[in-house]
Amino acid sequence: MSTDAALPSRRERFLLAALSLSPLGVFLLVHWLGYVKHLKLVGVAFAGLGAATVLFLRPRWGLWLVVFYVYSGVGLFLPLNAATPLTTIVFIAVMLELVRRGDNRLEDPIFWYANALFLLVALQSMLFARDPALSFRELGGYGKMLLVTYLIVQLVRTPDDLRRLAQAVFAGAVATVFLGVAIMMFGIGPGEGNYIGGGLNIVRFSGAHENPNRAAAFMCSALPLGLFAVKYCRSRLLRVVYVVSILTLIVGIFWTFSRSVVIPFTVVLVAVAVRELRSRRSWVMLLAVVAFGILLAPRYYWERVLGLREAFESTTIDWSVYTRLLALRTAWEMFLQHPLTGIGLGNFIVAAAYKVFVRIVVHNSYLEILVGTGVFGLAAFLAILWSGVRHSLAGARHHWRNQPEWMRSLAFYLALATISMFLSAFFGTMPFRYPLWVPIAAGLVIGNLLRADREAPAGVS
Repeated sequence: MSTDAALPSRRERFLLAALSLSPLGVFLLVHWLGYVKHLKLVGVAFAGLGAATVLFLRPRWGLWLVVFYVYSGVGLFLPLNAATPLTTIVFIAVMLELVRRGDNRLEDPIFWYANALFLLVALQSMLFARDPALSFRELGGYGKMLLVTYLIVQLVRTPDDLRRLAQAVFAGAVATVFLGVAIMMFGIGPGEGNYIGGGLNIVRFSGAHENPNRAAAFMCSALPLGLFAVKYCRSRLLRVVYVVSILTLIVGIFWTFSRSVVIPFTVVLVAVAVRELRSRRSWVMLLAVVAFGILLAPRYYWERVLGLREAFESTTIDWSVYTRLLALRTAWEMFLQHPLTGIGLGNFIVAAAYKVFVRIVVHNSYLEILVGTGVFGLAAFLAILWSGVRHSLAGARHHWRNQPEWMRSLAFYLALATISMFLSAFFGTMPFRYPLWVPIAAGLVIGNLLRADREAPAGVS
């Protein structure tokens, strides 16, 4: 049988050759006309459009990318804040899916009522604000957190999705350690010029985040998720990678020299030990690891921690303690003067200028909300936090019938990550930061899974 009919004709071969050489011809023409720089922009635009299309079709990938982006602080190396366009793409994809299918998964009544009350109180507090623009900025951050929470609950629908969310958080926290090392090596970013006083020229590590205390809080909240990954990792090689990553994270936490992270770090360590360790050998190994960590921690770190008592007795010897205590006392006095209305969301930094001689936030998320919006605002804010963590705690106690056997453990470690951030919020102003709201969203996801597990017949997933 002849195959000549399957061969292209001379005209077809000419067209194929011209088509294959057309990119080179276009490039030469553009180079001759002097528009090469515009061609580069077109290439970047097409690459961005392609990436946006992929994320639009796979919005969960975009969500993992946003979470990793935030925890890692990789935006420090980018010319623009990529979180906003990424979130916008994911939001459009979720809205289109919602219109087509009408499946709203965020139905927790406590969450919605608490947010409605908080928004109402925050808006009325602006009537008493010295600088309403600061309140608008805080409300913008709050709206962003509300949006991200909604997107997480809409897209994270299965235990495997929830596990991937935890992996994205842990990977981002570990990545910030390596990025921080790169920043300090090249002498740029938050690592430059961030020193501890007292005659010692010691650099405080902050990863790729804006300050060491916040970086320590973020890393500590991700630590339980790494411990979960080690426990349920099937690959021996991958388990080694997770263990090394956990050690890297612990080194990064101590390297921040943050005194505020001691309490959440201790709570995480004790909670994991009480839940997971069942034998004398396990406790001995834990004590050995703790002792090893204490010995490896820089000496000045323990001097800072153990010197807190003396610093509180004579605050003038520690500038950080002195200014923070002054801010806390001033915030409490201002709350007593405006217990119901507050002084305006986010307005403490300007309203306290009459007594606090530096521009400083309260350094306590709960007191920041209390002085800004009054008792009703704080009550609503605490209800928002409770709406998420209550499901994580319930999931840690629930006997799952139709989900993977590790689901109960994952709920426990997510609850621990949430509690770690709640404790860190006592020592920093971060009420509208991703690491405080992502665990809340994870708890709301667990609430959906709990409801489905209770309603489904046994053995039916």
